[in-house]
Amino acid sequence: MTRNKTAVLFLAAALAVSSGCGRTNPLTAKRIKSVEKGLMRAVYLKGLAAEKLSLDERMSFYRVPGVSIAVIDKNELEWAKAYGEKDNQTHQLLTPETLFQGGAFSQMIAGAVVTALAGRGTISLDEDAASGLKSWTFPREFDRRSHALDLRSLLAHGSGLSDQVLLGYGHDEPRPALAEMLAGTKPATNAPLWYTPAGSRLSRTRYAESGYVVLEAFLTDRTGRPFADLAGELVLMPAGMEHSTFEIPLSNGSRELAATGHLRDGRPLAGLWKYYPAAAAKGLWTTPSEFAAFLLDLLRSAGGEGGRILPAASARAMLAPFLENRGPGFMVEGAGDDVQFKLSGKTEGFACQMVLYPVRGQGAVIMTNSDNGFTLIDEILAALSSVYQWPHYRPEEKTVLRLDPETYRGCTGRYEVGPNYFLDVTWEDYYLVIQPTGQAATRFYAEGQTLFYSTDPYIRIQFLRDRGPVEGLVLWQQDFELRAKRIGPK
Repeated sequence: MTRNKTAVLFLAAALAVSSGCGRTNPLTAKRIKSVEKGLMRAVYLKGLAAEKLSLDERMSFYRVPGVSIAVIDKNELEWAKAYGEKDNQTHQLLTPETLFQGGAFSQMIAGAVVTALAGRGTISLDEDAASGLKSWTFPREFDRRSHALDLRSLLAHGSGLSDQVLLGYGHDEPRPALAEMLAGTKPATNAPLWYTPAGSRLSRTRYAESGYVVLEAFLTDRTGRPFADLAGELVLMPAGMEHSTFEIPLSNGSRELAATGHLRDGRPLAGLWKYYPAAAAKGLWTTPSEFAAFLLDLLRSAGGEGGRILPAASARAMLAPFLENRGPGFMVEGAGDDVQFKLSGKTEGFACQMVLYPVRGQGAVIMTNSDNGFTLIDEILAALSSVYQWPHYRPEEKTVLRLDPETYRGCTGRYEVGPNYFLDVTWEDYYLVIQPTGQAATRFYAEGQTLFYSTDPYIRIQFLRDRGPVEGLVLWQQDFELRAKRIGPK
């Protein structure tokens, strides 16, 4: 079998998962220390070496109170460790058993639920979900021809349904039923999930949490059981995920284990966390170790080593791309030994990421209790990549361009983000200096005539102009976007 086949074609032959558990030995201890002292910024300037930084330092820099890491090597959980605090007000320390919201990690659990039910003959992956719904029906004006509502398409974000990001609900707020979310009626805070503006679908797959709401409603109608019960019986219990849960509200035991979410400015989330009624889309609470155990169980099954969740053929089918490069929730990238599965999860106050190299038997699950978590996760992945010799997640070397002085001068001025919050842009030598109100100034280097970047943290800014002077800017940092209008000189 050739090395350039996709992961699914050679999983059965290439995967051999050890039944041993992680042990702290001298090599592992050395690796842990190297990761803790080896974080690297996402980019560095050409001609300079990528600087290695400590985890503690970067957690403080990004205002991330806590991070929990589980690392897979040689097809087993090599080590798991938690750093920092569950809540930066109470200062209670994290442990590897601390629960985090997993966001889209829920979708991979949903994929396993669907695959297990399909294996029993209860449902079919090619079945049309709309035809099986009893609790809600699509309205007459729904354009059925431009949507794909088979279970496979719903799992792989190929439905064409609304790409709204589903918001959470406070502890005292009324929580909508699935039918109310689909219809966009109170107490749901979202618009109708079945509606897609004309011309908005640019590719066959587009991230759509709404598809998982349809899927969850279908599963509940078909089985007569809530998704949380199905997930517990078919996935969480067989995988040994004893603390992981979809509970709303959390039980007393789960509350004791749960981390508090934190906003970008470092403040704890009001109410500590939000609840997400769309369980299959983003309702999971879990730990890195337990989610890693779920991944390893799937790999055991796919490799014919006796996983507990799915039989071999079903596991291999689930780990195949369903549409384009998407499986249930996760994305598949690379070829040969370098094939990777990747999945990011985000809820308010939490951010997490999973990386799995199924052929190499390597990977990691990283979970944080901060809206700033993704920037820290990128730097942890760079450290892991260096220590474990992964083919991805290395820092990017960036060339510094020197532009005409008039180009720099044309970008300077004051930009209004909102009331009493400005970005003041000045120019020095071959870079811009941008100072937000009440914050430290940051250098931005040119990578194009209107596109600039900073290295610490990695932020990109596009200056906006329409033939005339610059009128505004847009700033991107990971999943965060900010726009500002130019209002004149500083």
